[in-house]
Formats: sequence, structure tokens, C-alpha cells
Amino acid sequence: MTKAIAISLIFLLSGIGLEAQNRQRLIPPDGLYLRSGSLADQQPDVEWEMITGDWYIGAEDEYLRGWFFTRDSHQLVRPLVVCHQGVCFLLDPIRTDTNVLYYAPLLEVGPICVYKVERQYPVKIPVRAYNPVNGHPFMETTVERRTVSEQIMMWDPRTDEHAIMTSENYARWTGADTGTSLRVSDMLKGIRTYNLIFAQGGRQPIED
Repeated sequence: MTKAIAISLIFLLSGIGLEAQNRQRLIPPDGLYLRSGSLADQQPDVEWEMITGDWYIGAEDEYLRGWFFTRDSHQLVRPLVVCHQGVCFLLDPIRTDTNVLYYAPLLEVGPICVYKVERQYPVKIPVRAYNPVNGHPFMETTVERRTVSEQIMMWDPRTDEHAIMTSENYARWTGADTGTSLRVSDMLKGIRTYNLIFAQGGRQPIED
């Protein structure tokens, strides 16, 4: 191995190690976060040791479902964010149930968080009944079906602002070029870089 290759390899490994270290700084400690500011400060309001309950993660939508109670008083706890084994979930304010809380997985965690939500919409489908003799329709009606739509969202835990991840909102939050239309994968990479820069002690999240 030449000296130049060895030096390049050292810089490459150092960069990988630094990125992993910075990403580790962005991962909040495990626990329950009752406020957005608690997540921004990476200070859980309730430790797992203080909680009991029943919850599970769906295999298809990766949502966390369940409920949580305090061990001492058995009071219901409704956290905004649940972090478990380095993975965080954000409470879905729309997908609610009287007995179960729904939490969407956070795809990115940092000064800009990214999460994906699923929304169900009713769709009316026309249905016709045909005469088997002449093939002409003799009855027409509509039936209602439900379709699922996914939406990628951005969330700033310091201001508790939520926005759909569009090129315009992405540019407003990160200071990127507003004249460029980006794919979702490109914006995810940009937000990851933005969060890493913040973890290194660089620029602060943009505020309006």
C-alpha cells in the first residue's frame, strides 16, 4: 500500500467514524417525551422503568400501537414521542382510537425530524349490473371503498412546527435552493446532512 493510499484511507475511516459519532449525538435517550421541547433537549420526561402497559409495532406500517401507564399510580400517560432501543415514534394526532395510541416512526431525528403518516380516504366506485341476455346494464350504483395514501412530513421539535415535505418547505427549513425541484430521497439526504452539521456544532435550525 502506497503512502498516498494509506493517508486517503485514514481520512476516509476518520470521516466515517466522525459521521457515526455525530449521528449518535442525534439519537435521543430511550424514554417517553411528553413535550416537543423535551425531545429537542434530549431529556425524556418519563423513564421506561417507571412505565407499564401494552404496545406493539405493526409489521406492515411500522406504526407503534398501545398505551402506557405509570407503575406507581397506574395513570394513563400520553407521550408525544416514544423512544425505544434507539428508534423514535411520534404521536399521530389524526389516527386516534379510544383505547389505542398510534405512533408514526421517525425516519430522521434531529433539529429537523421526518416522519411518514398513512391516511385513509373514502373512494366511491361505480358498479353496474348487466342483463345476461342482451348485455345491457339495468342497474348502476356506487360502493364506498377506502384507499391509503402516504405522506412524508417534517417536524421541528424546537418550534413544534409541522410541514409537508415539499421542495418549497424543504428549502425554507434548510436554506437550500428554492428554484430546484427535488425528489423525496434527495430531501431526506439533505436533511440528514443538515442534522449532522447541527450535531457538529454548526448552524442552528432556521427560524421564521
